Amino acid sequence: MPKKIVSNVTGEEWFKHFSTKWNKVIDQVGVVLEDEVHDGKNDTKVTLKKGSEVIIDDIRGRIKPQYRVRDSNGKVWFISAINIEVLEDSAEEVNTTEHQYRGGVRHDGSKAAPGRYTVDKTTEDELNEIKKEEKPTNG
Repeated sequence: MPKKIVSNVTGEEWFKHFSTKWNKVIDQVGVVLEDEVHDGKNDTKVTLKKGSEVIIDDIRGRIKPQYRVRDSNGKVWFISAINIEVLEDSAEEVNTTEHQYRGGVRHDGSKAAPGRYTVDKTTEDELNEIKKEEKPTNG
């Protein structure tokens, strides 16, 4: 039995589960195990039926992983990783040269963007200047 985890913030309980390696899941066909009901516009409910085949586009999250999937109509859904079974006959590794994962986020492999600003002095430099100013001079 997996270990039960309780959030210190919300008090929500869940069980840790392991999702498949991302490069064995992306661009694969999966089957929805249970009806997936989401809130729609104007207080309506939208349902992806049990047994529907979907294409898995992406995986996100570490604690409660979700797959971003497309149904047969091209609609995008975010579904819990434990609610989708990857079809074994379609399982093959995806081309890892096209996308990589950095901190759980898929990216195209380009260099990370530089920070929004640069600082002229670090906090340590400022503290050293203050210490020099506060030193009493003997003489």
